[in-house]
Amino acid sequence: MNHTHITIKGARTHNLKDVDVRFALNSITCIAGPSGSGKSSLAFHTILTESKRRFMNSFPNDVKFFWDIPQSADVDEIFPVLPVWGLAQNNPVVGSRPSAFDLMGIGDVLSKMLFYLGKSYCSNHHIPLESSVTVRGVKDFLYDQELGDKEIIHFFLASDDYLKIHGEGFYPARSFKETVGEFEKSDPYWELFRIRASKVESVSKKLSELGLSEVDGSILVFIPSLGLQQAFTISKSKQCRKCGEKENIKITSPSNFSPFTPLGACVRCSGHGRNLEYDRSKIVKDDRLSLKEGAVNFLTYSRFSHIEPVMLREAKKNGIDVTVAFKDLNQEKVWNFLENGSGQYGGLFELYDYLESKRYKKNVRILIRSLKTEVLCEECSGTRLKSDLLKVRIPEIKKYSLRDILLFNFNELSEFIENIKSIKDEFENWNEVKKIISTIDRTLKVALDLGLGGLLLQDKVKSLSINDYQKILLVKYLSFEGSGSLFILDEASLSLDSTEVKVLFKYLQKLKKAENTIILVDHNDYLQSKCDELILMGPGAGHLGGEITYQGKFKKEKLERIAEIEKRKLKRTVISGVSFNNIENKEISFASNGVTQIKGKSYSGKKDIYIEALANIVSEVLGLEKITSKEVQFKRPKNLFDFQRVLVLNAKFNKVSSRSTVGTMIGLAPYLRKHFASLPVSKNLNLKEGHFSPNSDLGKCSTCEGRGVLNIDMQFLEDVQLMCDDCNGMKLKPFIATISDGYHTVHETFNLPMSEVLGNLKLTPKGKRIWEYLKLLNLDYLSLDRPLSSLSGGEKQRLKLLSELQSKVENSLIIFEDLSFGLSRREILRLGEFVQDLCTKGNTVILVDENEHFSDFVDEIQIFE
Repeated sequence: MNHTHITIKGARTHNLKDVDVRFALNSITCIAGPSGSGKSSLAFHTILTESKRRFMNSFPNDVKFFWDIPQSADVDEIFPVLPVWGLAQNNPVVGSRPSAFDLMGIGDVLSKMLFYLGKSYCSNHHIPLESSVTVRGVKDFLYDQELGDKEIIHFFLASDDYLKIHGEGFYPARSFKETVGEFEKSDPYWELFRIRASKVESVSKKLSELGLSEVDGSILVFIPSLGLQQAFTISKSKQCRKCGEKENIKITSPSNFSPFTPLGACVRCSGHGRNLEYDRSKIVKDDRLSLKEGAVNFLTYSRFSHIEPVMLREAKKNGIDVTVAFKDLNQEKVWNFLENGSGQYGGLFELYDYLESKRYKKNVRILIRSLKTEVLCEECSGTRLKSDLLKVRIPEIKKYSLRDILLFNFNELSEFIENIKSIKDEFENWNEVKKIISTIDRTLKVALDLGLGGLLLQDKVKSLSINDYQKILLVKYLSFEGSGSLFILDEASLSLDSTEVKVLFKYLQKLKKAENTIILVDHNDYLQSKCDELILMGPGAGHLGGEITYQGKFKKEKLERIAEIEKRKLKRTVISGVSFNNIENKEISFASNGVTQIKGKSYSGKKDIYIEALANIVSEVLGLEKITSKEVQFKRPKNLFDFQRVLVLNAKFNKVSSRSTVGTMIGLAPYLRKHFASLPVSKNLNLKEGHFSPNSDLGKCSTCEGRGVLNIDMQFLEDVQLMCDDCNGMKLKPFIATISDGYHTVHETFNLPMSEVLGNLKLTPKGKRIWEYLKLLNLDYLSLDRPLSSLSGGEKQRLKLLSELQSKVENSLIIFEDLSFGLSRREILRLGEFVQDLCTKGNTVILVDENEHFSDFVDEIQIFE
């Protein structure tokens, strides 16, 4: 049967209301609508989740056991189910080993290319390592003598090396000292064999049969008729003919070039490219404190509190003033004392050894990690491979070693691949590698088109911004060669300028032409207008959404323009000579007490300059706490406002647990618990605030541990999740969950939209401010008990913004990265009021964002080149 559509019936995931919808196969469909309207619930939590679940369930039972199989989506029917690729709005990678080119899919392919084309080179002389004796070398020597066919040639091996092969008790008939003679054990050379000159071609076979590749030593060739003898050095490994540097690793497969296998991983850093070392700046976090005031912070922990008085006593004996600020002490002297110890104080090194011996305890591992910092592995220079492998070069382009190649950025790797293609006729095995080269070249072209040229191959995936992480996955998906797959992409246009968005759509069309189906969740006008079909979710957010309000061709939404902002006289701050990383001598300028929007190509460095560099410069000049540890060079700023605070709000979400909810993130949950604990019925029952928390032993349901559901492990089958019978999914003990304040029960208060419950509570000024921000940021439709994992990317972004702005923010520099993340045009225009309100309180706002709809309420727009 030929299907023309993906049919979905009865989708009820999160806020979806029995949605029925059809997506045309081999087409591009865009889903749009307000943040929280159900776009992600439909595309990701229904279609993607169910497709992945069914795919994993097709695995054999012994394979499925090792997979985290998603729960079934709340949907009646999805058909047909296609192989699916998903691009979400987060960076889930926490491991420290994967790098950018691994995620892109180039790592494995590059390993194969190096296996076929690479050879080990001497690190000193940059010449190939070769076998010390080769069959060809022996033959060439004999051919040069122009011997008669009947002349005899003797082959001898050094006696010690002979014993390595044959052992004691097996001796030859002849040996050699000054000439050939009857065997004498004391002679330096023992005979291997002899042949006539006419049989020189058989030398290859005889040397191979004798196992000479298994020893290091020397072989002697003697020609009696000429009285000529010639010694050859033999070795079981290749070596440099000039200095004798040996090949210590025999390259047998592409796995030798993988940091994920013992064959290739650097021994010192275990293939991570970084090593964890105890960091003095983490041992002494605040050097303004004295030793007596607890400068060595972790010694003040109860577990080590017995060590601190001993340390202070011995410090005094060593002439160290424990009442002086740590920064004012002789650093060499005080660190030598702290680390090596003295008298009864054993020192930090001794304490580190003790902690390492207790690594099997989780809490100890957490403590150790808090005291350490990642540093570049000196042995592999961050390339993650064994140092001997880094000597490999491609003979036809021997300018670059493997170490150099792995430290390239994507632009440099592309140039290197082009160089290889230009001299393809020089490679004997080109047919074996041309497909590999083509795969690398195709992937790199997409990467460069999407602005990833400046990204290093070895940049750690876990440290990538959400934007770069998404782009790398896009490169992998857009260079896909195949058909019949489903691609679901969330906010793929994030941070791309108008030119890059057009490039993105060009590649999406290529996927479509290859008979793949693409579903976009995106608010970009260009993408919406070019898609085959547009689906609008809504009409509102949360419980007001979850329905399809329109399906068809793109129609531009007509909105009332906001009132033009009054032109203000703004002072301009200029910072010149800004240099860090690969950015040289750039100038930063912005309008104080106004709103500046920064736009530009994604590879222009705009985010590095305005988010990391600017924040650190202002913090350093004003004596505030630095945002990051990166060092930036700059000239003294002109007309810098005396900011009280520097606040950076970007798309990197804080780490949260599986129990994290909206209420815990924004800090309103405590108000609810306090409200119910103060009720007369609660006081009569002697209930405290903890009784109203599912994370507290006082109040949580003991059967489900405060989760509201029970997971039944089906071993090799998919786990089954059932509502807890004891608490009926309320998470709290039933008699607590059903306590009412006259308006709603405890359970209802935490699970109804905040717009329905917060109006009944007596909030503090801080609580009222949070409530006002909730309404302004269009988040009041959420419930306090809504899990963070169920939120869309835009909702998470605005919640993080709210959590940062809970305290009063005045006279501050506020830098936003991609504030439009997940927001529709209507919602962005609504944010104009919020941003302008920040400026009226003396704040300076910088928006690093490509969204064109910000132009209605910013004071100036800068295009960063």
